[in-house]
Amino acid sequence: MGVRRTKSSIGRPAATRPADALAERCRRLEDLLRRALAGRRRAAMERDRAIARIRAVGDDFVSAFEAIDARTEAAIAAAELRGLLGHDLDVDSLLTLSTEHLVARYRPANVAIWLCDSRNNHSLVAYGANGTPRSRAEATMGIVGREACPGLPVEGAAWSIDRAEDLLRDAPPGGGALVGQRALLAAIARRGERFGAVMLFQPADQPWPANAQEQLASIAAVMGEQVERIMRIAHHRRGEWPRSPEAD
Repeated sequence: MGVRRTKSSIGRPAATRPADALAERCRRLEDLLRRALAGRRRAAMERDRAIARIRAVGDDFVSAFEAIDARTEAAIAAAELRGLLGHDLDVDSLLTLSTEHLVARYRPANVAIWLCDSRNNHSLVAYGANGTPRSRAEATMGIVGREACPGLPVEGAAWSIDRAEDLLRDAPPGGGALVGQRALLAAIARRGERFGAVMLFQPADQPWPANAQEQLASIAAVMGEQVERIMRIAHHRRGEWPRSPEAD
């Protein structure tokens, strides 16, 4: 009997058929591997986007808590000074108590307070030393009162100056008391009316306490409240009990 051959097997060695099947399986496996790797890359990208969203939300929460903490500490600082000042004060008592409070609260910072007249001329009226005596600082504070204080915004945050000498356009001989210092400067104001300014300065290598800028702005606002109250009482008394020229 003769051997019958099918058309598909004519002209092809028997040994090539398993090799073809193996090559086909390899191609299928490569396709599966490529799809798996592509899926893995997509999953990794989704994971990274999810992590970024979580971090952004976390950063927002951190920022919100920091802002709440800053406002809380500023409110506490204002309440402390308001409690010290009470109601039965004159300007001299206000300045003395405020200076003592600031010197104790912001040690090792020095404290300078100016009051201004209707022409926005600022005069140094109180000073608290924590390392820089008034005799050494007074000339510099006079220049700050002329050059920096009139430009302070009546409302808003205190200024923070890392190089305090940059406040001066016309520094005294030797650079003055602000060389190598950092400063915080805030307006003493109330209802849009300026009454003066308050400044803290200390060596630049000494960090400020947490939220010191917000706290000083809050303390300056309390001082503005008190100055306005004292002035309102004085105007009221002058209007209600006028003095005669002879009495004057």
